[in-house]
Order: sequence, then structure tokens, then C-alpha cells
Amino acid sequence: MTPPPQHSWKLDRLPGRRCARRLVAGALLAALLAVPIGRPAEGAVVVTVKGQRLEGEVAAWDSHSLTLQTPGGQQRLAASQLMELRFSRELAEAPAPFYVEFTDGARTSYVDFTVAGRTVKLTGPRFDDAGAISRDQLRLVELQAATPALVAVLAEMQKKELAGDAIVVSKREGQSMDYLVGVLQDVTPDQVSFEWDGEVVPVKRGKVAAIVYYQGAPPQLADPVCELSLADGSHIMARELSLRENRLAIETPAGIKLTIGLEEITSADFSAGKLAYLSDLTPAEVVWTPRIELPPAAQAIRAFGEPRNDQSFSGLPLSLAWKDDVSASRRDVRTYDRGLALRSRTELTYRIPEGMKRFVAIAGIDPATASQGNVLVQIRGDDRTLWEGQLAGGQPPEEINLELGAARRLHLTVDYGENLDYGDRLHLVEARFIK
Repeated sequence: MTPPPQHSWKLDRLPGRRCARRLVAGALLAALLAVPIGRPAEGAVVVTVKGQRLEGEVAAWDSHSLTLQTPGGQQRLAASQLMELRFSRELAEAPAPFYVEFTDGARTSYVDFTVAGRTVKLTGPRFDDAGAISRDQLRLVELQAATPALVAVLAEMQKKELAGDAIVVSKREGQSMDYLVGVLQDVTPDQVSFEWDGEVVPVKRGKVAAIVYYQGAPPQLADPVCELSLADGSHIMARELSLRENRLAIETPAGIKLTIGLEEITSADFSAGKLAYLSDLTPAEVVWTPRIELPPAAQAIRAFGEPRNDQSFSGLPLSLAWKDDVSASRRDVRTYDRGLALRSRTELTYRIPEGMKRFVAIAGIDPATASQGNVLVQIRGDDRTLWEGQLAGGQPPEEINLELGAARRLHLTVDYGENLDYGDRLHLVEARFIK
């Protein structure tokens, strides 16, 4: 996974759970553009919505589809079929020093920034049409490299409803920061003109660490096709894109036009709106029934046995043993970011999000209790049994991929197996609905 950039600040959004990546209604546009023969090959790994993994070279790419040149020939995949595209390349050792963030959340590095009236000029290798950018499309401009002091003051500002534009002023050679709220005017290479308390004050540009533009009502933006992660820490939503001669022409949902070298891209995430992780959803019903009924005075410990999201019952990352062995060096234990930890006997019910057609997960016993764990698992769509089986420690995990049909609710039951409830800790990892 690509690590986050040094700082990402969004004025009109409070922190939340992996926000479903941001935006509202719209359409996918642009025509298929063939890539001229002879450009450098770009080896990539593609993961589809159905979990298929393909490897090859990117032959063509636009808003509607991606074409891979694989050993078996060319494969054209519609954008609706894609979940992720990954390139095998390293992140930059040092992120870019300056970033600009737009109203659609796109965040990219730049070289220089000036404002005259309402026209913004951004320079850098990605900006081919900088004069067309309006200040209304800007949210944040960092004029100095992010420091702990800058990150802290931006986080403080995020919690407040600012009544105007703001400048963050550096003090004590960047050791501390303060901010003023007013009206931003022109920005030149030497100064920032700022109207504060009815007076226009010229502020030396070298003292300004960041500029934050006032955000009114959230703009109505089209959905992105994907979110690109770049080696320098940039993250860019693409509403339209087309590849030509190893350069990707992009238009973001806010209308910003950029050109990015394919060699700069580390990954493209197409998952927005196509999947929903169970650990992000609130179950409609949760029932944990311990094997020995708890007395009324012991009800406080009930939470001990209830499901855990994205962590094991030990508070550690979820894990599964794909190969067990008395020798630790020969064991294959993998950890996972997403999923549920469930004890027997647990019954869970989820409403299936609109448009989701499949349920996918990997199930197995927590390696820490593999010597004893043994559970019976049943998965139902409404009243129809979709899958059931016995899972025991020491056995490889079970990969589950189910068609949901017309079902509106998913019911999960983890019941006692052959060893009472000893070690009955089921890890249901990467559990998600997909379209």
C-alpha cells in the first residue's frame, strides 16, 4: 500500500473512516486512444472486481477501459471491471516539498504558484494549462514543506468553520505557526496581499507557510474513474484520462487538467462504489451466545466475546496461517488490514448495500489458537444457504466467493465445532460485498 503523503488537509470534511472516497454523482467520459507502438513497456498487475489477477504491460488506457498485453495476448477490461492497478516501482525517498490541493481532494506537487485577480498560475511538469485554473478550484496551497507545527495548526483549523480565507504564518524559523482569517488577494513571488480587519496587508511570501481558501457549499462534482497514487506522495482523482506516448492526460472532477508520466504512477484505485467491507458496515443484528450462560452480574464481560473489526481478539492485526509447521521459518502466516474476528457462537446480520452482487472473504482460525480452534460456519442470503463448512486450526484458510442473487440480507453464523468453544476464534479477512 502507498503510505500517505506528509499532510493532507480538507477544510470541509471532518476526519472519518476511509471516507468512501469523497465525491457525488456524475458520468465517465472520453474515447479510447491507441498507444503508438514503440513506447517503453509498463509492467503492471491488475486486480478485477471478481478477484482475478492479471499481469502484463499497459497497452492502452482511457476513462472507459484498460488494455493489458499479457503472455496470452491482449486483454481489454472495462473500467467497471477494475479494482486496482499496481506498478512495480519504489516510492520516492523524499516526498515533494510543496503540494496544492483542489476542491475535489486531488493533491499534487508543484513548482511555483502565483495569483492575479481570480486567475491562478501553477507551474510544474504536470501543469500544461495552468492559466485556466481559477482560485475557486483551490482549497489549500502549501508554500513551505510540511512540518509538525504546520500539520498541527492545519488540523486545528480543520475543526473550525472559518469565515473566510486564511494564511498560516511561520514564526521562530518555522518552530511555531499562527493563522489569520480574512480575504486573500494577489500572490506574487515576493508577497501575499491579504485583507485583514478592513485593511490590505502585504505579507512577505517567505513568512507564509500555507494558504487556505474559503469553502462554501460543497461543489457538485462528477464521480472519478479512479484515484492515482504517485511516487512523490501525490494523490489525484481522475474523471477523464487517456494515455498517449507514455503520458497520461487527466482531468479531475474539479476540472483541473494535468499530464502525468506513466513512470510516476505507483497505483490506481478503481474501488470507489464497487465494494463495501463488512468492517466498515454496522450490522443490523449482533448476537454472541457464550457456551456457559453468563449470570446477570457478569454481563459487563459480554463485550469480551463480541465481534472485533480489523483486529484480533488479542488486539493484534488479523492473521491467517496458510502453511503451518513446527519450524517457524517454514510457516506462512499472513496479516490483513481488514476483516472480522468472531467467536463461537456468533450470529451477524448485514443489510446488503444496493447494487452489490457478490460476497467475498477468506476464513480461517486465528493462528494463535490453531491447536484447539474448530468451528462450524454458515452463510445465508436471506433464507437461502450460500455456503457452510467446518474450519479447524491446522487447515489452510477457506476462500469464499458467493453470488448473492436477489438477497437483501447476509446472515453469518459461527457455531461450536468439535472442541467445545476452546480456541474458537475465527478470522474472516478481506470480507466484503462487491458489484
